[in-house]
Amino acid sequence: MARNIGPEDRVVRIVVGLGLCLLAYLQVLPGIATIVMAVLGVYLVLSGLLARCLFYKLADIDTSIQEQPYSSTDDRAGL
Repeated sequence: MARNIGPEDRVVRIVVGLGLCLLAYLQVLPGIATIVMAVLGVYLVLSGLLARCLFYKLADIDTSIQEQPYSSTDDRAGL
């Protein structure tokens, strides 16, 4: 699977994933919510580190492509 997560998205995923893992470790919520939080946190961290997201692939989203600024030949110096 090709990379489909951009650098900003990767940072957000890793930070949020680590936060969810920490909250799951501290067992802030009871029972099944802790397990769901831990699984979601691990998925976010792994997808951030690998720059690949299964759900982005299913939805055909690609945030790794950066738009290039528009430039024309009229922007040359001296014209």
